[in-house]
Amino acid sequence: MSLQFDPLLARPSETLCLCPRMGETDDAPSTLQLALGFGLGVLAQALALSQLPQAALLIAPRADEIGWPLALMLIGAALASIPAALLVDGFGRRAAFALGASLGVGGGLLAAFGMTRGHFPALCLGALWIGLAQGFGLFYRHIAASARGGVSVLAGGALAALAAPLAVYCAELAGGGAATLLCASLLQIFALALAVRAPHGFARPRDDGAEKDRDWLTLRFALLTLAGAAAWAIMAAAMLRGPLSLALCGAAQSFIGGAMAWHLLAMYGPAALAARWPAFFPALKSLCAGLLLLAGAFALLRLSASPALLAAGMATIGAAWSLANIGALRLLHEGRRPPPAALALHDLCLLGAAAAGALAL
Repeated sequence: MSLQFDPLLARPSETLCLCPRMGETDDAPSTLQLALGFGLGVLAQALALSQLPQAALLIAPRADEIGWPLALMLIGAALASIPAALLVDGFGRRAAFALGASLGVGGGLLAAFGMTRGHFPALCLGALWIGLAQGFGLFYRHIAASARGGVSVLAGGALAALAAPLAVYCAELAGGGAATLLCASLLQIFALALAVRAPHGFARPRDDGAEKDRDWLTLRFALLTLAGAAAWAIMAAAMLRGPLSLALCGAAQSFIGGAMAWHLLAMYGPAALAARWPAFFPALKSLCAGLLLLAGAFALLRLSASPALLAAGMATIGAAWSLANIGALRLLHEGRRPPPAALALHDLCLLGAAAAGALAL
């Protein structure tokens, strides 16, 4: 194999770009690699979400601050959307995803410390770092969607959801809430190991001069972003309200954990079906059906006082959110690939709306 010098990759201190490992190419990672990285992030996120609302309920100084850890997690994901897009396109996937996973490792450790010590600021800061990692991890779907594999990568979240109940159960055996957050940190270490072994390649070919970045701001892009933002806002409000409502209704901790697991499976399960049978999930119809189901299921979640109906409402919201995301992602990447600035703004609006939905509860 002959190694060729690429002057476009020559940057100060970036010897890794100039001297790739033997046998390494600059090709895009496989869909399996992207799905595995996305799935590890989703599983770590699920473990954190299973503990943050209840930890805040126990140690928050005031009742109106209970939603802050979840909101800060979503704010962190929104803040990471712009640097994730810039780093992926400017420094390569390996650097961007490794940085995101590193933030997740630190965030899980800090949140576990805050929970064990009853230190609410540490819990909030850890949640923010976990959210930053999530913002980087969400960019896996854009990388895959540019190669027409975005829905398949979302399906990796369904496999993570299937593993979530077992992971939560093992963490509970190991010591409860803090152990669950430590397990989330361990998963981010696995994601870090996967990221540093990924191809270094850039998000899009550097010789692609056909597309001008000023052409992406259209009414179609704005409507897709608005629809996605509405879906994320409702989903985030449900993820905070659901577990707390179940706890107030006297549901057992095991029932709450099971309801969250089914909610997470519903969030990514339809993507697995859409990857296998795409003809049954037309993009525009999926988006519209998802938004309608979200509105109806959230009304059920607000009005119901039955644990069974609350759990059913959470699962329905998860499935509806998945349908909306399948449609929005396909429509967004239909035709030519949006530039990094567009993808960053899109994710910023989605995650910002999710943070607003959590704080508005």
